Amino acid sequence: MNSVQNLKESLNQLDQLTQDIISRLQFITEEEILDFVDKREAIVEQLQSYRDVVTDQDRVDIQKILDCDSLIMNKLNSFKDQAGNWLEKQGSIRNQHTAYHQSYVTDSFFIDHLK
Repeated sequence: MNSVQNLKESLNQLDQLTQDIISRLQFITEEEILDFVDKREAIVEQLQSYRDVVTDQDRVDIQKILDCDSLIMNKLNSFKDQAGNWLEKQGSIRNQHTAYHQSYVTDSFFIDHLK
């Protein structure tokens, strides 16, 4: 295959991968989106070697794919917010647990020096 065909094939893979993830964005898990990011990175690395043969139409196709990034980033930010809220909740639970389960020294005593 020549470079132009490889470029077109890689762009089609990237477009298909992006459209698939966008269609399932509401129900996607963290693992699936991480898998998407890994696959996308591999395709983008392949595309780097075809820079010299990119046409104006290819640039339009790439921009169309990149326009979907904002939707994907919103989902990633949603996952980040959920993780942050979970960590906050765990910290609060830990603080409450510590407050109610203080270990006190039982062999100490108090001396009142007032007469």
